[in-house]
Amino acid sequence: MHDAARAYLAGFLDGYGSIIFQLVRRKDYVYGFQIRASVCFYQSTRHRAGLECLKQQLGCGYIRDRAGSMSDYTIVGWSAVKRVLELVQPFVVFKREQGARALDIMSRFDEKLTPREFLETAQLVDAFATLNYSKRKHIDAVCVEEFLHGKGLLVPVTTEAFVPRSSATATSTNNGKSSATITRQLPETG
Repeated sequence: MHDAARAYLAGFLDGYGSIIFQLVRRKDYVYGFQIRASVCFYQSTRHRAGLECLKQQLGCGYIRDRAGSMSDYTIVGWSAVKRVLELVQPFVVFKREQGARALDIMSRFDEKLTPREFLETAQLVDAFATLNYSKRKHIDAVCVEEFLHGKGLLVPVTTEAFVPRSSATATSTNNGKSSATITRQLPETG
């Protein structure tokens, strides 16, 4: 996509678009939730052809006609959303902060996240929502934290010396013989 088209797309996103992150309950996910990313462009249904043109250029997403003679072009999924945001990032003005934060959130998924890192990312999603004019969220990082605690996936953070989950220690007894003891630290089960 050439620079003029990228600049146009950035202007459209600034004026008639949004970047959205959602926490979605998913029973089939290890951490119980999916962090869904999407970019949406809104336009009067009378001008739906413009949205069709954008969809053809970007090669992803879907268009829906909404009540009140509005249509939206929605792109969902990490790779597609990341690609669109990288295309427009040098040109956006009003949504520059949202774009930068969104790319930061998505970069966290380059590696497999621990339960604590997943919770921290869910907290970033909550903070991201404050940048948008969004409705009150029903599912937030507190829900994620409760789920992770309930599954015993969050171990408490302490400032004590590190104790391995399983370790053997040789100790000396009164009669001069040594014996081994096993120490095991179990995760909190909530």
